[in-house]
Amino acid sequence: MKGGGGLPKARGEAWRVKPEQVSLKIDVFTPETLPMARLARYLEELAAMLGSDANLHFSRVAAGSAHLIALADPPAAPKVLERARAVAERTAPRSSMAAHARLDDLLAEDNAIGELFVGRTKLLEFPGRRRAAQEVIGPVSRSGSIDGRVFSIAGKDESINVRLLGDSGGELRCVVSVELARRLGPHLLGGRLRLFGRGVWNRVDAQWVMKAFEADEFVVLDDSPLPDTLRRLQAVFEGVSADEFVSAMSDLREA
Repeated sequence: MKGGGGLPKARGEAWRVKPEQVSLKIDVFTPETLPMARLARYLEELAAMLGSDANLHFSRVAAGSAHLIALADPPAAPKVLERARAVAERTAPRSSMAAHARLDDLLAEDNAIGELFVGRTKLLEFPGRRRAAQEVIGPVSRSGSIDGRVFSIAGKDESINVRLLGDSGGELRCVVSVELARRLGPHLLGGRLRLFGRGVWNRVDAQWVMKAFEADEFVVLDDSPLPDTLRRLQAVFEGVSADEFVSAMSDLREA
């Protein structure tokens, strides 16, 4: 098969491409050289970028330069197309744009470039190895915390993967123990949490970027509106004079 910029052909015939077919072309791999673990990473980020985890199904890796073929459920195909166009126009939700950046990072790490097709239409190009070099400092390991709402808890061994929707709208990922995962279970799709642990960060072009995080504890954050919080504080100190309050604070400082 001769190389080219479009979708591959089989036995001299153009593929019958369904409108709900999604194809990610990676130029440096073939089906024989693409590692299975790397394939899983690419598919995970592709689904996250298109916002269709439940409606996008892996089909195959096509011949030639590796084409990762997935099929969207027909009713969801228009939404997949709309999201891909929004990513191309940089108007997609932050979670999709973050997944787009992670996909390009994977390609850069593999010294590759990529293209995304929906049906026969090429909607996205990933610069990968061609993008401008970034100033990277790290990795740096340090204690810290992350805030967000848990929307996924998954894993089969002693390390459980947790995904959160951060306050800025982006996706955060961390690893927790089985015991902590059980405690997080009741908070799935619930309110905001703060997870404490140890993370690995790189400083990329003057911004800190989290590469990994292992959490060992969490607390539930109070999402009450400010007026409600102030009313509760007023109730706590009801009947306490200013002099009594100052005296109590002095006693605490001296304790």
